[in-house]
Amino acid sequence: MAFPFGEAAEVIQRLERAGYLAYAVGGAVRDFLLGRPVHDVDIATSARPDEVCQFFNKTIPIGMQHGTVAVLHKGKIFEVTTFRSEQGYDDFRHPNQVHFERTLDRDLMRRDFTMNALAMDLSGQIIDQFGGQSDMRTKIVRMVGNPEERINEDPLRMLRGMRFVAELGFTLGSDEREAFTRHASLLEKLSMERVDQEMTRLLAGPNAVQAIGLLYETHCIEHLPLQKKGQREAFNAIHFDMLQSEAERWSVFLAVLGYDQLDAFAGRWKWSGARKKAVKKLLRVLDERRRQSWSRWMVYKVLPETAYAVERVRTAIGEETLAQADETCQLITGLWNACSIHSTKELAVDGRDFLYWSGRKGGPWLASVLEDAERAVVCGHLANERSSIEQWFSAWQKEQKMPF
Repeated sequence: MAFPFGEAAEVIQRLERAGYLAYAVGGAVRDFLLGRPVHDVDIATSARPDEVCQFFNKTIPIGMQHGTVAVLHKGKIFEVTTFRSEQGYDDFRHPNQVHFERTLDRDLMRRDFTMNALAMDLSGQIIDQFGGQSDMRTKIVRMVGNPEERINEDPLRMLRGMRFVAELGFTLGSDEREAFTRHASLLEKLSMERVDQEMTRLLAGPNAVQAIGLLYETHCIEHLPLQKKGQREAFNAIHFDMLQSEAERWSVFLAVLGYDQLDAFAGRWKWSGARKKAVKKLLRVLDERRRQSWSRWMVYKVLPETAYAVERVRTAIGEETLAQADETCQLITGLWNACSIHSTKELAVDGRDFLYWSGRKGGPWLASVLEDAERAVVCGHLANERSSIEQWFSAWQKEQKMPF
């Protein structure tokens, strides 16, 4: 097998010419063997971090104490890490001691899952000490060595394992399932940023429902900051695979759990303002959609992208069939195309016109008349022309019985 990782070969060759061992390791090898896209190629080497820095013109010391140097080569970044072994994990994440090693085998022993404990040399030969290739063939997620030791080193590995189930459609090994159940409470020791990152990736997997099932079966769900745990059965018919964004997937997850206090949830999970805003909008429009059908005004206000997202959410949770959603999305497109304007900026008048015509000062009435005029234009009841809107405004004043 030829070495498949392009420019990474040149980095490895330079290290080897200097007398060191070097291999492509981890996720790149795994994904290549699985036929998945390879994004980042990590390299493990017997060279110490300071030695790596000597051989390349552009390096960034991103984790020298743990042996990692970022090498910039031909416009790409490669993380080059010294073979290492680790001891003690008092904070359940970082090792108390890191020992640099000169052989690959000690380095592979510290990794989490067998499919991630793979290495490839420049000839394309796979180094597989823990049966990772066999586990990938049988589609099983299994840990390197003793699962309890791997979990105590970093409890996030439980969520990470279930995330691989979601992404790859694999099953979780029986020893791992038992260990996850025994140590589920350790999830409470993790930072929310790390938990959120893994959960977001888990929900994005084509087999998310299977992974969520494992969260319930191992009782891990009970140790996540979820005020409402919901029922495992409620997720059985959910189709996460048809959703297209983080906001959609989190909206479905929370909708199934029955959440209505999004601000509190977003605060506990340390969400960004952008994600909180996007999920809140989707859930609000979803609630509105449940009460009424789409109209020109509704599509105009939320924009087609949000309307389509709401229909995907409704389909994912079983409120409508795929055929019904397709028909509704065609309706949304037609309603949007029928709008005579597509933003407030396209309205032929603005607040200054209404102030001039009325001879009054601004106030709450101004926002009201602007929205009413915009709605009338969007819905085709009023031509988007200054003279037409001026005439409409005269009638509006009389209808509102305002003392203009």
